[in-house]
Amino acid sequence: MKIKELNEIFDDYESYKALGEDSYIVGAQHPENFKQHKKFIIPLFYFDGEEWFKLDINKLGETIFLASAPYTLTTDFKLEELIKVKGVRPNKQLTDDDSYNKENSLTKHITHADRLSSLSEDQLLEIFPGEIDFELHLFHPDKQYYDIINEVYVAQERKFFAQTKQGLIYGPFVGVKTSSEAKSVRLSATGVRKSVEAYEIPSDAYLEFNMPDEGLKRKLIRSTHDIEYHIVDTVDFISRKDLFTWAEEQLNKKQSLEVADKVWQAISKDNSIHSFKERYSRLEKLFSKPQENLQYLQQFITSLAENDFFKASLDGLQTEKLDLDNQIAQLKREKDKFRKDSARLQEEIQDLEDGVQNLRDNEQKIRDSLQKERESAITREIEEGLKKLEKVREELSDKAEAIELAHTFDNLARLNEEIDNAKGEKHNLSVAISALKEEFTQAQEDADNALKNLLKTKMQFDAFSNSSKNPHQNTEQEFEIKDHTIENETSINSLKDLTQKIHKRLGRLGRNYPDHFIANILIAMHQNSLTLIWGPPGSGKTSLARYLMQSITKKPRFSEISVARGWSSQKDLIGFANPLSKRFQRANTDMYDLLKQLDGEFDNSAYQKSPMAYCLLDEANLSPIEHYWASFYSLTDAKAQVNNGLKISLGNNETIEYANNLRFLGTLNLDSTTEQISARLLDRSHIIRLDLPKNDTPLISSEIIMPEPYEISYETVRKLFDLKDFKQELAPDALEFIDSELEERFGEINNELQNLGIQVSLRTRKAIIEYCNLAHSAMNEQFRPLDYCLAQRIFTRINLQGPEVREGIKTLLGIVKGFGLKDSHAEWTLQKMLDKGGKEGFNHHFYNYFSIDG
Repeated sequence: MKIKELNEIFDDYESYKALGEDSYIVGAQHPENFKQHKKFIIPLFYFDGEEWFKLDINKLGETIFLASAPYTLTTDFKLEELIKVKGVRPNKQLTDDDSYNKENSLTKHITHADRLSSLSEDQLLEIFPGEIDFELHLFHPDKQYYDIINEVYVAQERKFFAQTKQGLIYGPFVGVKTSSEAKSVRLSATGVRKSVEAYEIPSDAYLEFNMPDEGLKRKLIRSTHDIEYHIVDTVDFISRKDLFTWAEEQLNKKQSLEVADKVWQAISKDNSIHSFKERYSRLEKLFSKPQENLQYLQQFITSLAENDFFKASLDGLQTEKLDLDNQIAQLKREKDKFRKDSARLQEEIQDLEDGVQNLRDNEQKIRDSLQKERESAITREIEEGLKKLEKVREELSDKAEAIELAHTFDNLARLNEEIDNAKGEKHNLSVAISALKEEFTQAQEDADNALKNLLKTKMQFDAFSNSSKNPHQNTEQEFEIKDHTIENETSINSLKDLTQKIHKRLGRLGRNYPDHFIANILIAMHQNSLTLIWGPPGSGKTSLARYLMQSITKKPRFSEISVARGWSSQKDLIGFANPLSKRFQRANTDMYDLLKQLDGEFDNSAYQKSPMAYCLLDEANLSPIEHYWASFYSLTDAKAQVNNGLKISLGNNETIEYANNLRFLGTLNLDSTTEQISARLLDRSHIIRLDLPKNDTPLISSEIIMPEPYEISYETVRKLFDLKDFKQELAPDALEFIDSELEERFGEINNELQNLGIQVSLRTRKAIIEYCNLAHSAMNEQFRPLDYCLAQRIFTRINLQGPEVREGIKTLLGIVKGFGLKDSHAEWTLQKMLDKGGKEGFNHHFYNYFSIDG
């Protein structure tokens, strides 16, 4: 029975019918019952025969009243005894006056005596902490548990388990006898085998709760069947009396068998018995299996005890036995001498082995010393080599710049030669060039001088050529819009379905990420304009981004751009409008062509049935991202509407307008050669961290032939990821978590962050709520979505210093550990920051998200 259904029956006057022997409320007496002769039961939890459920106290009430003869509870049940409540019903006398209800002891629900009973050991088994004396079969429970064991479990001869301080749980036991002075219980095993099992039970296999007012912790399990997979050992638990009885039986049995063997030796020498071959054969078979015929043999031997012939035969055998015993004694003496000689030789061997070991230790010390010297020399050589390599790189960089400059001047000379052929128009061009130089110099003052001269000279020639051919020629560049609409779309039923498809595809490529990680990166990259992937070199950042994009869109819709050092504006990523030629000068990327394609699709309304477009910015922070990505940075909060898309101005009155169907993925390297990530960018993007792959992970070539991508339209992507484009959107402060527990934990995190001086903006809060509300459908664990958001969107803002910060981060870590996740990303991040900031040295008490790998 679900809790929702249980709550509903509390409004039903006939609710007794919904509970019974197999499904019931477990409660305990209120401590006031024994002081003031009251009759109240405190409900603890609900049990449906298989599962435990938490009760809604607001619905059921904090107590249940027993409407029956006086003193029934205190006389029939002990204070801390668990009571089975097989039925409750609403209290019809309850009023809206809380003070009246309290004064007259009126509760929301009542029950009757015939609806109460004790819990049997077949329904619930309890675990008590304490120490076990296995030799004396005594259990010394923690003192607060002695009364309940004595008064309930021993009195009712009920089974229970005992848990030692080492964590092992033993049982089941029955308490046989108690000692009130020593506060101990004599234990007895419950099975025929006279043994008990030892268990290592995980916390999720039992129910733990506190008794009301007393604060006494109780642990329950449903049955031994639920924990039989956690058995680690079996303990022989036979009593001292039974142990001695068993030993006596074994010795008597052994003695009878020895006598039977001697009797048979006497019988086998008797010729009169030999003459009856068949009977002799049967006797021989019986004596050959003495254990099976021990009872008959003992009777036979007893009857022969007074027979003179067998006495003589046995005496002869006894003489033979003495001779054999003497021989055995002689052999034992020789054996002892051999042992002594062997021990002496063993000592000599041990001395030799110790000497050899000393030589080996000395040899190892010498080897270690040589190894350290060798490693030190290699380290020095590596450092010198790295310095030389850096110097060579600088020289190569200078040479590359010189070569580029030489190429520039070669082109300049060629253009000057062509210009000389147009001397007839020199005067007219000079006047136009002077005016254009002033405008061009103002717009391109940060450009390289050599490039500026090249462009000005080239544009002089272009202007001259165009004016001489057709002065009214249209300067707008032509661009062919291709048809990328999807005809046969891949069937994607849900976000979880897409996640599983991508998981299988990446698995075949050697990337075995968990389902929830793939769902995380898909949600992050679609709900945000820019998502950044960070990790050490070799962790597979670029290849993962490439595989993901190539799995969900066509090749023409995927642009991979390697960011270069020195990018400073839109012109480096897209290009710029040339004022001399009145044409757009593309950057050395395919970004312009991709934007023109999206612009054309928006004009002809083909974007809904076309795939998404993606761009990979490899090593995105080689230059400041906010500078070269500025055109898109200003659009991170924008949403497209019909006839009003996202706009980017390219200059010369040219504007790109698209339907917010473009997403960026960037890879980050954090070292001295890269730029820091600003707080403004951290507020607008997820930063997903990758670890180094395991040693046994196969390496996948970058040239691998990818299977055909899934055919997914922008319209489907909007539905899968709940994108807000083309529909009315709620204000950020009006959004709410679907899961109230996530909202509560996020509130705790937010309060602690404020204590540390970190404010969570409305933009970030809105992004986290949208992420969590969507992710619950693709992630099985309740707190997994919030865990990812904290690791990727919140804790990236931590950049603090001081010993007081450490306590705040520890508090955050405690909240995150409460999520109960096996591989928590947020927990790992905070622990790494604590470890880093706890080390003595330059970074002591410095806590920064981006320093955890440093």
